[in-house]
Amino acid sequence: MNRISKKSDKKNKEEKLKKNNEESKILKDSKKGNFFNKEKSKHVILKSFEENSKKKILIIKIVLLVIFASIFVFSAVNLARWAIYNTKSSNQIKEIIKEDFVELEKQEEGKNPVDLNSLKEKNEDVVAWIRIKDTDINYPIVQAKDNDFYLHKDIEKKYSTCGWIFMDYKNHEAFIDKNTVLYGHNIKSGLMFADLQKIYKNELGTDITIEIYTEAEKLEYKVFSSYMEEPEDYATKSNIVDEGAFGKYIKEMLKRSSILYNIVPDKEGKVLTLSTCDSTGKNRILVHAVYTGGENYNKGE
Repeated sequence: MNRISKKSDKKNKEEKLKKNNEESKILKDSKKGNFFNKEKSKHVILKSFEENSKKKILIIKIVLLVIFASIFVFSAVNLARWAIYNTKSSNQIKEIIKEDFVELEKQEEGKNPVDLNSLKEKNEDVVAWIRIKDTDINYPIVQAKDNDFYLHKDIEKKYSTCGWIFMDYKNHEAFIDKNTVLYGHNIKSGLMFADLQKIYKNELGTDITIEIYTEAEKLEYKVFSSYMEEPEDYATKSNIVDEGAFGKYIKEMLKRSSILYNIVPDKEGKVLTLSTCDSTGKNRILVHAVYTGGENYNKGE
């Protein structure tokens, strides 16, 4: 058996060597001008080119396959993480309401329906609670030392793509500034400030009330302007002090509004500004509301 195998190997080597010699001879003849071998030379060159092309195409296919597979895995992981953070944020709100920290549906006169002291035990950054009826906006508001921290942190200060509703770090937590600014992500599942789109798209009408609950009082604001624009700082300017500058600000926000609302603020009042991104993330949806009154929970003390 070994002899037959060796003979077969030797024969294969001889045939391969003979073939290579013939191909080499054809190429040499072609270079020397032996045109009778021209057709054979073309055949060899084309065959060699085809083999190289096939190898290149195979390599390109493998590279593309690896790239597409990587993109698929990356997207799948991100989608799974997004779903996890969405569920977690939703459950956090349900847990807060379940623990009776919030009783907005059964309010008693003179009693604060939001137990902010208990919420502060969970997170000392909690400053208030916001609710807009006929929307899913019903959250505690937090405030950090900058406007970056809660972009990707939840109420427990743990990483989350949903972030949380937070107040501009330059604002006073008691909502006494001329313009108090709140930020929140536009989450596709409807979390955070996603429902500001309902206001901007005029799905809630022209008489919209925003409720804010602090430790001391309930504040009510009426929406007077809503619109979409490219990112800029003027609309979310939180350090307006001068009445003249504030009057100009009000006038500009009214001018920008895509909807005519039932109320017009004056320069002696104060406003609340809510800001989120649109569905593309390239533009901002802004909602401005003017303070119209409220209830002081400390008046009996």
